[in-house]
Amino acid sequence: MAATPRRLAFGVHAAAYERARPAWPDAAARWLVPDGARLVVELGAGTGKLTRAIRALGVPVLAVEPDPRMLAVLRAVGLEGVGGSAEAIPLADGEADAVVAGSCLHWFDLELALPEISRVLRPGGRFAFAWNHRDGRHRAVVRLDAAIATADGARPRWWSRDWPAEVTRSGLFADLESARFPHIHELPRGALEDHLLSYSGFAALPPVERHRVRAAVEAVLEAEPSLRDGDRLRLPFVVSAYRAVRTGQWGQTPGPGRGSQRGQTPGHGLEGHEAGGGGLERGVRDAAAGELEAGR
Repeated sequence: MAATPRRLAFGVHAAAYERARPAWPDAAARWLVPDGARLVVELGAGTGKLTRAIRALGVPVLAVEPDPRMLAVLRAVGLEGVGGSAEAIPLADGEADAVVAGSCLHWFDLELALPEISRVLRPGGRFAFAWNHRDGRHRAVVRLDAAIATADGARPRWWSRDWPAEVTRSGLFADLESARFPHIHELPRGALEDHLLSYSGFAALPPVERHRVRAAVEAVLEAEPSLRDGDRLRLPFVVSAYRAVRTGQWGQTPGPGRGSQRGQTPGHGLEGHEAGGGGLERGVRDAAAGELEAGR
């Protein structure tokens, strides 16, 4: 029997994901979505965490999710969702004003996904992608990340690739901007297990290893009062967000040697241009150091 692709492993713990993953800040959703958008398509929508933030803007949003278990939770909370993936989006050419990917771009096959995203966008439409991750600029979070990083072993981390460069290198998107949105993820102390299970690295561990990792996390929480308030956890998170504009006409493909290069590991990690086209965004890789997964 073929192994389940890791990007489809979240559905086993879909309820835990819904209970314990962070919401998306309104300001981040507003920055990702263009003014006047008539239809936003969200890829890899999971249980609809980002979908809700977009819908709260009053913008029609169609959630696309490959895992039927995650999709069932999304629909159960009253959101509109369909089965599909970034590599096969169930929309006609040029239907969307924006395509958004929240904490999931690292699961895409970019050679297939970027042309597909370009296809469903109108000319000049926006492709926005972001990660909602623990904020490693905080000393306490560095310790927390170190406690749980062992769950993923030596597997390459999401920030080891320069995703903004790969998106623009395709020739399908240009005018890249970036921004960051810090926020606090509050949840009951009792929801810690659910929070950890919502990351694929932890969820894949055998029970004995899960217990070891959780014990290490609990020790950090006890030693770091800034991460808790009574029986509630207060975890610093940050949204690292990027947006770009669709170039060209429908059916246009990138020139020779300009397609996305899967598996490439550039030197800068996850760094992009500052919003407004300034210099390189600093510290994103450090902010994510030890992250188990980017949002998923």
